[in-house]
Amino acid sequence: MIPAKKSRPFNVFFHQFNKRFLKLHFRNIMLSKETNNEQGPHLFIVNHSTWWDSLILFHLNQTVIKRDSYVMMHESGIKQYPFFRKIGAFSVNRNNPKDIIKSLQYAKEKLTEGKVLWLFPQGDERHQEIRPLGFLPGAIHLVKNTKIPITPVCLYYTFTNERKPDVFIKLGNPIYYSDLIGGNGKEKNAALEEIFTNYLEHVKREVITQDTSSYKQIL
Repeated sequence: MIPAKKSRPFNVFFHQFNKRFLKLHFRNIMLSKETNNEQGPHLFIVNHSTWWDSLILFHLNQTVIKRDSYVMMHESGIKQYPFFRKIGAFSVNRNNPKDIIKSLQYAKEKLTEGKVLWLFPQGDERHQEIRPLGFLPGAIHLVKNTKIPITPVCLYYTFTNERKPDVFIKLGNPIYYSDLIGGNGKEKNAALEEIFTNYLEHVKREVITQDTSSYKQIL
């Protein structure tokens, strides 16, 4: 497991670079107006469909959430782009059970310290229209028997009549382990996936029908 190696100066530099980089490639990044800025430990779960996701989330955290955040990434991604460690990324190797345990323990430690954790529960990049989403049990494992809230973060990419695409981000309501339907981790994970899917489908309908007045521009 490769730990994060956060650097405040790099964070400041990368935020400015990332804003310009995203502006080159996207027309707008839009965020649902209902946002959650609760303090204390928090787990944000995000659908994972493109390479851009981590950069979009970094921008979201820097401009709106504004918390000390960490994100779990594939070991191969960390090795290919080691600078992600400086902005809070740590690795997981899903082919190595011992490494998975170490990564989950590291994630738990960050939550115990009151940090924010971003997690892609699908594990791998999957097209945003694929259903079922296929959540792995990591999120449920991290919050089991705790009062740590889970907030769904839905990313939806779309083209309109412009050259550059738009990204729509919807933050759902906080969910607690005890509120999820199910008598075991597997059932609660399925319930969490269903809730997330409903949010994602809602974003999709809003985009298709151009009913996006509930979003504000953050880039």
